Amino acid sequence: MLADRIQPVRPRRAAWLLLALAPALLVLIAVRTHDSVSSTPVTQDFRNFESFQVHPLAITPDGTKLLALNTPDARLEVFAIGAGTLDTLGEVPVGLEPVSVHAQNDSIAWVVNHLSDDVSVVDLRSLSVRGTLRVGDEPTDVAFAGSPERAFVCVSGEDAVKSFNPATLAPAFAPTPIFGRHPRALAVGGSGGSQVYVSVLDAGNRTTVIGAQAVTALGGPSPPSPPKNSGLPAAPEVGVIVQWNGTHWVDDGQPTAKIWDAGVPPGFSLPDVDVAVIDPNTGAVTANVSNVGTNNFNIAVDPASGTLFVTNTEAANRTRFEPNLRGRFARDQVTLIGSGGSGTVTPVHLNDHINYADSTGSQSERDLSLAEPVDIVVNSAGGKVYVAAMGSSKVGVLGPSGDVTNRITTGGAPSPPGIAPGEPRGPTGLALDATRHQLFALNRFTNSIAILDTDTETKIGEVALRFDPSPPEVRTGRRFLYDGAISAHGDLACATCHISGNFDNLAWDLGNPLGQMEASLQIPARQIHPMKGPMTTQSLRGLADSSPFHWRGDRLDFTRFNPAFRNLMGAPDSLSAADMQMYNDFIMTVVYPPNPNQTLNRKFAAFADSGRVEFETRPHDGGQPCATCHALPNGTNRVIFPGPILQESQDFKVPQLRNMYQKTGFALAAGAQKRGFGFLHDGSIDNIVDFLRLRVFSFPDTMARYEIEAFLLSFDTGMAPSVGRQLTINGSSKNSPGTTALLDSLYLEADLGNCDLIAHGKIAGVMKGFLYQPGHTFISDFNPEGTIQADTLRSWATTGGEITYMGVPPNSGMRMAIDRDRDGYRDRWELALHSKPWDPSSIPMVTAVAGAAAPRVARLDQNRPNPFNPETVIPYDSGPGGRVTLRVFDASGRLVRTLVDAVLPPGVHRARWNGRNDRGTAVASGRYFYRLAVGNTVRTRAMTLVR
Repeated sequence: MLADRIQPVRPRRAAWLLLALAPALLVLIAVRTHDSVSSTPVTQDFRNFESFQVHPLAITPDGTKLLALNTPDARLEVFAIGAGTLDTLGEVPVGLEPVSVHAQNDSIAWVVNHLSDDVSVVDLRSLSVRGTLRVGDEPTDVAFAGSPERAFVCVSGEDAVKSFNPATLAPAFAPTPIFGRHPRALAVGGSGGSQVYVSVLDAGNRTTVIGAQAVTALGGPSPPSPPKNSGLPAAPEVGVIVQWNGTHWVDDGQPTAKIWDAGVPPGFSLPDVDVAVIDPNTGAVTANVSNVGTNNFNIAVDPASGTLFVTNTEAANRTRFEPNLRGRFARDQVTLIGSGGSGTVTPVHLNDHINYADSTGSQSERDLSLAEPVDIVVNSAGGKVYVAAMGSSKVGVLGPSGDVTNRITTGGAPSPPGIAPGEPRGPTGLALDATRHQLFALNRFTNSIAILDTDTETKIGEVALRFDPSPPEVRTGRRFLYDGAISAHGDLACATCHISGNFDNLAWDLGNPLGQMEASLQIPARQIHPMKGPMTTQSLRGLADSSPFHWRGDRLDFTRFNPAFRNLMGAPDSLSAADMQMYNDFIMTVVYPPNPNQTLNRKFAAFADSGRVEFETRPHDGGQPCATCHALPNGTNRVIFPGPILQESQDFKVPQLRNMYQKTGFALAAGAQKRGFGFLHDGSIDNIVDFLRLRVFSFPDTMARYEIEAFLLSFDTGMAPSVGRQLTINGSSKNSPGTTALLDSLYLEADLGNCDLIAHGKIAGVMKGFLYQPGHTFISDFNPEGTIQADTLRSWATTGGEITYMGVPPNSGMRMAIDRDRDGYRDRWELALHSKPWDPSSIPMVTAVAGAAAPRVARLDQNRPNPFNPETVIPYDSGPGGRVTLRVFDASGRLVRTLVDAVLPPGVHRARWNGRNDRGTAVASGRYFYRLAVGNTVRTRAMTLVR
C-alpha cells in the first residue's frame, strides 16, 4: 500500500547551515519588521483574556435571585428578581475570568473561574467566598447530579470532567476523560437527573490533512475549481484537506471527489465525539454522540421529552478556495438528539432563510439571521426553546423541533444609562424565569442584562452590571470580532473560526485560483502565490509585537485583514478605516493565559529546563541553536525566509511558539484521534519529537528531542502561572504548612513582578480588600488602617470569616483590591464618605471627614513585556511630582542606565529601555532591577532581558 511507503505528512525543510550560507539571509535580517500597535494606549491595569462565557447566569431554586457573572470585574453580582425588574443585592469578588455559575441550593453557588483554574464556593447569605476548589486547567462549567449529590466540573484544558463531594470538596471519582478537545458545557437530564451531558467545543468534523509530499506522490491535488487564472505560474506544492465520508477519505474535488485513502495511515480514525454522556453515580462515560457539529457550544435538555438541544457551528473546511467559501464557510445550528442522547441526531439550520446562491446577501437576510448560537434554554411547559445569538444581538425563539419562530433583540429601548439603544449587545448567557414569564440575557458587549417578556417576545428592560473596568478599546472594538451583521448573510464573523479570539482546531484552504501574485513584504524579487494550500487557523491572542501576520507573513499589520470582510465573509464592503482601527485596537488587547505546564514560580520542570538549554544554546540545526530564529520571548524573530532556503514550495515567517501546548491530541498512527490537525502551518506534523527527527536536525541522542518538546510545551506565554492562583483560608487552615508555603510563594512572585497579590475577605462582618506591598505587608481599601503585616492579615481569617488571596496581572492589583473605579479614592473609604466605589464619576466630598483626601503616592508598575527583547516599557506614577529618578541596576547592584532624572508634574508616565547601558552598549541577558525615587519614596521591581 502506498501509505506504507510514503511518510504522508512530512514537510521538507533545510538545515540552518543553508541559511548561514545564503546571501538572502543578510537581506532578511536587515529588514525592519512592522509593529501592529493601538492608536490609543491600552489600560495598564486591565488584561483582556477574552474568555468565553458559558453559563454566566443562573437562578436560585426558589426563583428569588438571579446570579450574574461580571467577568471583566471578576465578581458575582446577585439580584432580587421582580416582574420586569432586577434589584442589586450585592456582589462577591471571585476568581479571574469567571465564566459559569450554578446554584447548588438557595444558599450556595459555585462559580467557575476559567483563568484561575478553580471554583469559588459562594455563600449567598453572607455574600462571601467560603472556599476555593482547585480543579485543573481552564474549567468552563459546573453541574450537580447523582445520589448522593455530586458536583461535576468541566475541565476544558485537560479534556476531562471531574467530580467532587460538595460538602467536603473532596474528589468523588477519578477524573472522567472525554475523548475530544476542550469539553465545554454541562447539562443534567434523565430520570431523576441520572445523566450528565458534556458538549465538546473542538470536536472537529472528521477532517484531516495530507501533507504536500504525499499529495505529490499520489498524483497531486484535484484540479482547481474555479480554474486557475491563466496568468498565474504553477501553484506551489501543498497538502490537501480530506474528510472521512463513512467509507473513504475524500477531498472536495469537482465534479467528483478524489479518494485519498493511500495518504492516511491504515487504521487512523476520527471518532468525532461531540457530546459525551456520564453516569453521575459512577463517573463513567456511558455513551458518545457524533455528527452533531464541528464546534459545539452549549447544551440543554427538555425535561418532558428528554431531547437534547446543542448549539453549534458546522464548518465547511473541506471546501477548497476562498471564492467557494465566500459568505458560506460555516452554518449556525441547533442539533436535536433524541431519547436522552441515544436517539436520532438531527442538525437544524438556524438560518435556512439564506439564499446562498446570492453571495452578496441582502439586508433582509441579515436582519433575520442568528449568528453564533452560544447558549440555550428550554421552556418545556411553553413549548419554546431560546437561543442566545451572540453575533446578532438577538435571542432566537425556536419550536420543539428546532424551527425558528421569532427573534428578540437584546438591544434597543429601554436601555440603562451609558448604553445606547442601538449599541450591539452580544448576548452570551440565558436564564429562564418561567414563573414570571420572563427571560434574562447577559450581554457581553455592554456588560448588561436584558429582560425579555416571553409572552410578548419583546424586550421590557435592561440593567447594567455595577461596574465594567474594560478600557475603551475593548468596549468599542469587541463587536467586530463577533458581529455577524458585517457578513454577506448576517450569519458569519471572524469568531466563527477564531473562537473567542483563539482558533477552531481546524485547517482551511483559503487560496484563490483567480487571484494575483503579491510581492513579499520582506524579500525583494520574491512573490507570494494566491493558491497557498491548507493553513491551520491561527490564534488572535498576543498579536502585539508579532507582525507581520499569517503563516506566510503576508499581512504587514492587522488592518491589512480588512479585505477579508468582503472576500471571505462576503460583506458588501470592507470596514471603514475608523472601524478597522477600532478592531485593531481591540485585538491588540487580547493576551495569552498562563501556560499550565509551568510551575507556580514561572519555572520549568527539570526535564523541560534541560530542553530550554538545548533550545537556546546547542547547535542542533546547521550549527545554530533553535533560538536563533525562534527568538525569545515570543518564539519568533518575525523574519520571512524564502521557500528555496527552507526547501519548501512557499516562503514562511518564523512562527511564534506560545500555544504549542494547545495543539496536542493528533497522532499519525492507527487508532482513534481527538484531532485531525497538529503542528506546522498545515497541521501535518503530529508531535514535536517527530518533527525534530527530520534529517535536517542533528541531535546526540533521542533524549534531547524529548527535552526540547517538553520545553516548547511549557513555553512562556507572557503571563505568569501565579496570575489567577487563589487560596482561601479559614480558622483551621490559616496556620497550616501548606497555607504558609503557598503564601510565601505568592509573596515572592509579587516581589519579582510576575503578579500583583490581592486579598478579599469578610472580616468582623465587613467585606475588605487588601493589596500586597514589597516587604510582606498589605494596604487596605480603608485609608486609616495604614500598613498591615502579612502575618497579621493571615491571622484575621476565621471559619465564617474566610480570606481569599489571588495573584492578578501586574499593575491590576490597585484596581482589583482597593480602588475599583480608579478615581484615586479607596473603596471602603468612599463608602464611609457616602460615595460609590464602583462609579468613577462619584467623587467623595473631601471636606466630609477630616483628612479624607488620601495623598497621591508614587507607584512603579511592572515593565511590559517581561521577559523582553530588545526593549521594554516601564509605567510609573510620579505621585505628588517633583524630582524623579528612574534607574536600572544589574544583579550586583551596579548602575546600568539612568532612564529619568528630571522634575516631573504629578501623573502617570512611561519610560522605555532598549537594553543598553549609559554608554549605548547592549547589555547581556539576565535579571535587572529598576528603581524609582520620588522624594523620600523609593520603589523597586525586577525585569528579565533575554537575548
